[in-house]
Amino acid sequence: MRRVSLKQVRDDDVLARPIYDIDGRRLLNVGVRLTPSIVGKLMEKGVSSVYIEDELSEDVEIHGVLTDETRNQAKMTIRNEMNRLSNRGEIDYGALKKSVEHIMDEMMSTRIDVLNANDIRTQDELVYAHSINVCIMAIALANKLSLPPAKVKSIAMGAMLHDIGKALIPKDLLNKKDPTPAEQAEIKKHPLLGYQAIKDISEVSATSKITVLMHHEQVNGGGYPMGLKGDYIHYSARIVSICDAYDQAINDERYKNVYQTTDAVEYLVGGSGHIFDKSLVDMFMKIVPIYPEGTIVLLSNGMFAIVVKNNPIYMTRPVVRPFYNPKTGIKYDRSFIIDLQHELSIKIVREININLKDIG
Repeated sequence: MRRVSLKQVRDDDVLARPIYDIDGRRLLNVGVRLTPSIVGKLMEKGVSSVYIEDELSEDVEIHGVLTDETRNQAKMTIRNEMNRLSNRGEIDYGALKKSVEHIMDEMMSTRIDVLNANDIRTQDELVYAHSINVCIMAIALANKLSLPPAKVKSIAMGAMLHDIGKALIPKDLLNKKDPTPAEQAEIKKHPLLGYQAIKDISEVSATSKITVLMHHEQVNGGGYPMGLKGDYIHYSARIVSICDAYDQAINDERYKNVYQTTDAVEYLVGGSGHIFDKSLVDMFMKIVPIYPEGTIVLLSNGMFAIVVKNNPIYMTRPVVRPFYNPKTGIKYDRSFIIDLQHELSIKIVREININLKDIG
């Protein structure tokens, strides 16, 4: 299994993971052949990538953090509450609390060391799916930091609610790819709008509320809405800001480098110490793979390879399977496996996008 852009799908590619709509209904089942007609319809719905099963990736396993049922239910919950806020000026905190607790319980039972944060989304569910992914990553990071369970739960709720203020901003504006400076200023009001929507709900913890308010602050003071610096930004908000930025970079087609996980990692590392809290970025790098399973990479010996399994200790040195050498034209047998943790003379140069038709 591997994730590819719809633009890279070939006529004989087969869907490896089901695709759902915002109501949790299956649009496509596993095993469906991705014909040009189906690809076109997916593009119309705003889907930009899919998981496929092909000869190159048939033995690559990509484990989701949540079951499809849990993820879909969580997306519907945050959608319902954002609609409730937009239409009636209120939210059902109990429903959100139940959803967050379910996510935490499931993550505790699966105990996945390395998160696969890549997600398949339709245009209609971008904000909701993003909220769930940020929640998942915030829980994983908070647990990695060995924070108390009660604090983890408050951070998780803040992460789930971090974009709740967008319910009070017109959807056409939120989905606009190139908003004007004035429109950007309106969008940037969402942390304050979200905070104002929940500040008087006694059941919501102070940590969750402040996370919603501060999740776009930057340690150098260049963020919003208050332009806070360093430790004046609440610890929970510094956690969620990293998860927020990372998920946007790898999953939201309105942002650059959506398919290149390495670019998203480089953005976080490059922003360490002036946009993001450096110590938290360093810890975050221990839970997300630089080269997710199914990624095609160029090795330092000139070979093309697919990442088969990540190494939770050394994220830059996964297990890979070389399949082609463009310099010699040699194709390699599927039994050829290299564990970069032990084969220190070889390293990954970069993630690459190639058309397998060119290899033959």
